[in-house]
Amino acid sequence: MDPKTAWHGAEEEQGIEENTDRVLHGDVLDAVVARVSALDLLPASCVSKQWRAAVLAAARQSPRRGAPWLVLRVHGGRKPVVHAFNPISRNWRSVALPFGGPFAGRDGSAVHVSNFPCSAGGGSTGGAGIYALSSTRMALAADLFGTTWRELEPLRSWRTDPVVALVGRRLVVAGGASELLEDDPASVEVWEGGSGGWALSDPMPAAFQWSPAISAAASERRLYAVEKQPPFSASWFDPEAKRWGPTSRLQIPDPTVRYVSVAFACGRLLLATVSDDGGGRLDWRPQAVRLWAVDQETLEVEAEQVAQMPPEMVAALVDEGGCGMRSLGFLLSERFAYLYNPLFMKFFFLCELDEGGGGGGSRWEAVPRSPSADDRPMQSVLFSCSQVNADDSRPTKF
Repeated sequence: MDPKTAWHGAEEEQGIEENTDRVLHGDVLDAVVARVSALDLLPASCVSKQWRAAVLAAARQSPRRGAPWLVLRVHGGRKPVVHAFNPISRNWRSVALPFGGPFAGRDGSAVHVSNFPCSAGGGSTGGAGIYALSSTRMALAADLFGTTWRELEPLRSWRTDPVVALVGRRLVVAGGASELLEDDPASVEVWEGGSGGWALSDPMPAAFQWSPAISAAASERRLYAVEKQPPFSASWFDPEAKRWGPTSRLQIPDPTVRYVSVAFACGRLLLATVSDDGGGRLDWRPQAVRLWAVDQETLEVEAEQVAQMPPEMVAALVDEGGCGMRSLGFLLSERFAYLYNPLFMKFFFLCELDEGGGGGGSRWEAVPRSPSADDRPMQSVLFSCSQVNADDSRPTKF
């Protein structure tokens, strides 16, 4: 089955004729729309003007029930380019941002731009934000697309590629400090805004000192950090108390897991895993992608999975040669998740999670990449997702 048209938990209606015997109107249509899952409504919004109006009306009444926008920010050329997927219209929009960045013309140092997880609340809608970091400055994007920026006070230590997370109203920057300047590479700084500036806290646990890649998630109270590759060391950080919790290695029920990623939404800490066939070969192909719930105190992985990606979608994570997967992309906003291969962007996979917690009711959709983007981009790409106001979700607004 072509993953582009694969749907689980719903059938896509096409070619519905507009006749008075079959068309729903008024309160009846509104009642239907109010009770159908958001992913099932994506094709329904294209049936007619009446259906689209009903979908948008439902989104305004409950603006957080719909799937989040998926945003790709491509760097490397003269101007950053943003590709944004609107899950209501199921269309991509692309725009080139103004030349320069948050520190354009300020200094000659290189600027590192990356994503960071945001907890819902404290003025944030959750999902992922964008930060920019130079040797002397740091700034946060003030909008989903990174068109405007808010500059912060300089960090105490010069850092490269640290772990960054917005936990409530506190911004946490961990690791990545330069040993050349006699800084502790595992040092952690917390910014609370106002006149407090940056405050030092306990450094990152020793288990993360040589980690090649760390996945981070943010709740209202904590930053969660997990190694993306074995041995999957994990811990949490409390920015209010400025201390780390116990460190442990995740015990995942699937022993063939090769890469993991973590995210937090709706009070749940979820772990996304991709496993192979157990052969350990370099030309491995992903065999299964699963989501698991993780206890927020003990960091124990629950035995029962939350959701599992359909096999035909797992196969589409890599090209026909099977190579080119070095991590698993995982974005979570409320009950919706995007999963993808950062090195092969032919498809993104959108999952609507079962609110009851079980895996049987999850729904999956394959989202083809933007026509303006490449399957294998040569430039740096930032991935984020966020809920968007219903009025802003119209294609003409972007």
